[in-house]
Amino acid sequence: MVGGNVKWFRSHREPPSASKIIRVIEANGPMTSKEIVETTNLAPRTVRYALKRLVSEGSISRVPNLSDLRQTLFMRHVERRMNR
Repeated sequence: MVGGNVKWFRSHREPPSASKIIRVIEANGPMTSKEIVETTNLAPRTVRYALKRLVSEGSISRVPNLSDLRQTLFMRHVERRMNR
């Protein structure tokens, strides 16, 4: 790891798998957990753990998949900022 990445990882205490998932969601838009597993080549258990952690932190959000309500989509949480 490069020195800057180590600092970032330690300061956020985020596993590398979670960082990878965030990057994939940012690049591809909302995705199912199955799509995340296929895209990242991470183990399903690793993806489930990282998604649970990211949702609880508020980094990503769960949204219903309107084309298939049996599935949940995960998307990057975007803060809304108001100009004052």
